[in-house]
Amino acid sequence: MLQQLDGKVIQLDGSLLGFESLNQFSIHTIEGNPLFALLQSDEEERVGLVVASPFHFFKEFAFEIPEMEKEELGLERPEDALVLGIMTLRDPFKRSTMNLMAPIVVNIANMKGMQLVLPPTYEYNARTPISEQIAAKGGGR
Repeated sequence: MLQQLDGKVIQLDGSLLGFESLNQFSIHTIEGNPLFALLQSDEEERVGLVVASPFHFFKEFAFEIPEMEKEELGLERPEDALVLGIMTLRDPFKRSTMNLMAPIVVNIANMKGMQLVLPPTYEYNARTPISEQIAAKGGGR
C-alpha cells in the first residue's frame, strides 16, 4: 500500500503531536524496503518521520476509530483507512520501537489523515519494541 501512495500529499491539519503547526506531509517510500516510508513535512524540511503499518509487526493490534474522527476524515469504508505507526529507529535495528498508542489514520480516498491518541483501555505503548516480532519472523539480525 505504501508504494501506491509514494509522493502523495496527506493533509494532517496539525494533528501530529508535537507538530501542531504543520498541516501537509508527503509520503515517500524507502527504496529497497517496502515496509517503511518517510512522512515528510511539506512546510518544514527538517521534519520527517519514519512510518510503517503496525499490522505487519503486531498482528493483534486493533482499535476502533471513533465516529467523530471517521466523519472528520470522511471515512465511509474500512478499506479506505490506512493505519501508520511512527517508528523510532535504533542501532541495531531490532531495538527499534513503534508508537502504538498514537497511530496515524489516513483516508486514502481523500488523503485526509490525523493522529489518534488511543484511550488507556487499549493498553498500547508509545515505545513498543519490534524486536520480538522480528525474532518471531526470523529477521533483523
